[in-house]
Amino acid sequence: MNVNNIAAVLGKLDYEIFVLTAAHEDRHNGQIVCWVVPATIVLQTPRILVGVGRTTFTRELIDMSQRFALNLLGKDQWPLVTHFGFRSGRAMDKFATLPFEHGATGSPILQGTVGYLECQVRTVLDAGTGAHLFYLADIVEGKIVADRNPLCLHHLPELLPQEDLATMRRLLEQDAQCHLALFNESRHQR
Repeated sequence: MNVNNIAAVLGKLDYEIFVLTAAHEDRHNGQIVCWVVPATIVLQTPRILVGVGRTTFTRELIDMSQRFALNLLGKDQWPLVTHFGFRSGRAMDKFATLPFEHGATGSPILQGTVGYLECQVRTVLDAGTGAHLFYLADIVEGKIVADRNPLCLHHLPELLPQEDLATMRRLLEQDAQCHLALFNESRHQR
Protein backbone atom coordinates (compact mmCIF):
# COMPACT_ATOMS: atom_id res chain seq x y z
CA MET A 1 0.00 0.00 0.00
CA ASN A 2 1.40 3.39 -1.01
CA VAL A 3 0.08 5.88 1.57
CA ASN A 4 1.12 8.89 -0.56
CA ASN A 5 -0.85 7.66 -3.58
CA ILE A 6 -3.93 7.10 -1.43
CA ALA A 7 -3.53 10.53 0.18
CA ALA A 8 -3.32 12.12 -3.29
CA VAL A 9 -6.65 10.58 -4.30
CA LEU A 10 -8.34 11.51 -1.01
CA GLY A 11 -6.89 15.02 -1.37
CA LYS A 12 -9.11 15.50 -4.43
CA LEU A 13 -12.24 15.24 -2.26
CA ASP A 14 -13.87 18.48 -1.19
CA TYR A 15 -14.86 18.45 2.49
CA GLU A 16 -17.52 21.09 3.12
CA ILE A 17 -17.59 22.49 6.63
CA PHE A 18 -20.76 22.36 8.70
CA VAL A 19 -21.70 23.46 12.17
CA LEU A 20 -23.54 20.44 13.55
CA THR A 21 -25.99 21.62 16.21
CA ALA A 22 -28.10 19.70 18.69
CA ALA A 23 -30.38 20.46 21.61
CA HIS A 24 -31.98 18.59 24.46
CA GLU A 25 -34.38 20.28 26.87
CA ASP A 26 -32.81 23.69 27.66
CA ARG A 27 -29.26 22.79 26.55
CA HIS A 28 -27.84 23.32 23.09
CA ASN A 29 -24.44 23.18 21.44
CA GLY A 30 -22.62 23.04 18.15
CA GLN A 31 -19.39 21.74 16.72
CA ILE A 32 -17.53 21.71 13.43
CA VAL A 33 -17.87 18.62 11.22
CA CYS A 34 -16.72 17.87 7.71
CA TRP A 35 -17.40 14.13 7.51
CA VAL A 36 -20.85 14.58 5.96
CA VAL A 37 -21.90 12.25 3.15
CA PRO A 38 -25.25 11.70 1.43
CA ALA A 39 -26.34 8.14 2.17
CA THR A 40 -28.93 7.63 -0.56
CA ILE A 41 -29.74 8.77 -4.07
CA VAL A 42 -33.49 8.35 -3.53
CA LEU A 43 -34.91 11.86 -3.16
CA GLN A 44 -38.07 10.58 -1.44
CA THR A 45 -36.01 9.20 1.48
CA PRO A 46 -33.04 11.56 1.90
CA ARG A 47 -30.40 10.33 4.35
CA ILE A 48 -27.02 11.51 5.50
CA LEU A 49 -24.02 9.93 7.25
CA VAL A 50 -22.13 12.18 9.70
CA GLY A 51 -18.98 11.49 11.73
CA VAL A 52 -18.96 12.97 15.24
CA GLY A 53 -16.27 12.75 17.90
CA ARG A 54 -17.47 10.52 20.71
CA THR A 55 -16.21 12.75 23.54
CA THR A 56 -18.02 15.94 22.48
CA PHE A 57 -20.86 17.64 24.32
CA THR A 58 -22.76 17.90 21.04
CA ARG A 59 -22.63 14.11 20.66
CA GLU A 60 -24.17 13.74 24.12
CA LEU A 61 -27.05 16.02 23.08
CA ILE A 62 -27.57 14.01 19.88
CA ASP A 63 -27.71 10.79 21.86
CA MET A 64 -30.33 12.27 24.21
CA SER A 65 -32.50 13.92 21.55
CA GLN A 66 -31.82 11.64 18.57
CA ARG A 67 -31.86 14.77 16.39
CA PHE A 68 -29.43 17.33 15.00
CA ALA A 69 -29.03 20.00 12.33
CA LEU A 70 -26.24 20.58 9.84
CA ASN A 71 -25.59 24.26 9.08
CA LEU A 72 -23.50 24.57 5.89
CA LEU A 73 -21.07 27.47 6.25
CA GLY A 74 -20.23 29.97 3.51
CA LYS A 75 -16.61 30.78 2.75
CA ASP A 76 -17.03 34.18 4.48
CA GLN A 77 -18.08 32.43 7.70
CA TRP A 78 -14.63 30.99 8.44
CA PRO A 79 -14.47 32.69 11.89
CA LEU A 80 -17.15 30.22 13.02
CA VAL A 81 -14.60 27.40 12.61
CA THR A 82 -12.64 28.63 15.61
CA HIS A 83 -15.80 29.56 17.51
CA PHE A 84 -17.39 26.11 17.18
CA GLY A 85 -14.29 24.00 16.64
CA PHE A 86 -11.73 25.03 19.24
CA ARG A 87 -13.76 25.20 22.47
CA SER A 88 -16.05 22.88 24.36
CA GLY A 89 -19.69 23.75 24.88
CA ARG A 90 -19.42 22.27 28.35
CA ALA A 91 -17.45 25.36 29.42
CA MET A 92 -19.37 28.05 27.51
CA ASP A 93 -22.59 28.83 25.65
CA LYS A 94 -21.45 28.99 22.04
CA PHE A 95 -24.76 30.62 21.06
CA ALA A 96 -24.66 33.45 23.61
CA THR A 97 -23.57 36.00 20.98
CA LEU A 98 -24.90 34.39 17.79
CA PRO A 99 -28.36 34.84 16.30
CA PHE A 100 -30.17 31.54 15.73
CA GLU A 101 -33.60 29.98 15.81
CA HIS A 102 -34.76 26.52 16.75
CA GLY A 103 -35.66 24.38 13.77
CA ALA A 104 -38.26 21.66 13.40
CA THR A 105 -36.01 19.23 15.30
CA GLY A 106 -35.38 21.75 18.09
CA SER A 107 -31.76 22.05 16.98
CA PRO A 108 -30.25 25.52 16.52
CA ILE A 109 -30.32 26.89 12.97
CA LEU A 110 -27.68 29.56 12.42
CA GLN A 111 -28.53 32.70 10.48
CA GLY A 112 -26.70 33.59 7.29
CA THR A 113 -25.46 30.11 6.33
CA VAL A 114 -25.54 28.63 2.83
CA GLY A 115 -28.25 26.28 4.02
CA TYR A 116 -29.21 23.68 6.57
CA LEU A 117 -30.46 20.12 6.95
CA GLU A 118 -32.39 18.88 9.97
CA CYS A 119 -31.99 15.23 10.79
CA GLN A 120 -33.50 12.40 12.82
CA VAL A 121 -31.05 9.64 13.83
CA ARG A 122 -31.80 6.27 12.26
CA THR A 123 -28.82 4.32 13.62
CA VAL A 124 -25.33 4.82 15.06
CA LEU A 125 -22.28 3.08 13.66
CA ASP A 126 -19.44 2.68 16.15
CA ALA A 127 -15.98 2.79 14.54
CA GLY A 128 -14.38 1.44 17.71
CA THR A 129 -12.89 2.64 20.98
CA GLY A 130 -11.53 6.16 20.65
CA ALA A 131 -12.86 6.64 17.12
CA HIS A 132 -15.73 8.73 15.85
CA LEU A 133 -19.34 7.62 15.91
CA PHE A 134 -21.16 7.77 12.59
CA TYR A 135 -24.81 8.76 12.58
CA LEU A 136 -27.02 7.56 9.76
CA ALA A 137 -29.94 9.97 9.81
CA ASP A 138 -33.11 10.73 7.90
CA ILE A 139 -33.26 14.31 6.66
CA VAL A 140 -36.59 15.74 7.80
CA GLU A 141 -36.17 19.37 6.71
CA GLY A 142 -33.71 21.47 4.74
CA LYS A 143 -33.32 24.75 2.92
CA ILE A 144 -30.85 26.77 0.87
CA VAL A 145 -30.64 30.13 2.64
CA ALA A 146 -28.06 31.88 0.43
CA ASP A 147 -26.88 30.64 -2.96
CA ARG A 148 -23.13 31.02 -2.55
CA ASN A 149 -20.05 28.83 -2.33
CA PRO A 150 -19.60 26.76 0.84
CA LEU A 151 -16.53 26.82 3.03
CA CYS A 152 -14.34 23.74 2.46
CA LEU A 153 -11.51 22.25 4.45
CA HIS A 154 -8.97 23.18 1.76
CA HIS A 155 -9.89 26.89 2.13
CA LEU A 156 -8.80 27.10 5.76
CA PRO A 157 -5.01 27.44 5.24
CA GLU A 158 -5.60 30.63 3.24
CA LEU A 159 -8.29 32.04 5.56
CA LEU A 160 -7.32 31.23 9.16
CA PRO A 161 -4.77 33.35 11.01
CA GLN A 162 -1.51 31.42 11.56
CA GLU A 163 -2.17 30.86 15.27
CA ASP A 164 -5.63 29.39 14.56
CA LEU A 165 -4.24 27.29 11.73
CA ALA A 166 -1.62 25.86 14.11
CA THR A 167 -4.37 25.04 16.64
CA MET A 168 -6.43 23.33 13.94
CA ARG A 169 -3.46 21.25 12.79
CA ARG A 170 -2.71 20.24 16.38
CA LEU A 171 -6.31 19.12 16.92
CA LEU A 172 -6.35 17.19 13.62
CA GLU A 173 -3.06 15.51 14.56
CA GLN A 174 -4.56 14.42 17.89
CA ASP A 175 -7.48 12.87 16.00
CA ALA A 176 -5.11 11.18 13.55
CA GLN A 177 -3.03 9.66 16.37
CA CYS A 178 -6.16 8.34 18.06
CA HIS A 179 -7.37 6.72 14.83
CA LEU A 180 -3.93 5.29 14.05
CA ALA A 181 -3.74 3.68 17.50
CA LEU A 182 -7.20 2.19 16.98
CA PHE A 183 -6.21 0.86 13.56
CA ASN A 184 -3.04 -0.75 14.92
CA GLU A 185 -4.97 -2.25 17.84
CA SER A 186 -7.57 -3.84 15.54
CA ARG A 187 -4.84 -5.25 13.23
CA HIS A 188 -3.15 -6.98 16.19
CA GLN A 189 -6.44 -8.52 17.35
CA ARG A 190 -6.94 -10.42 14.09
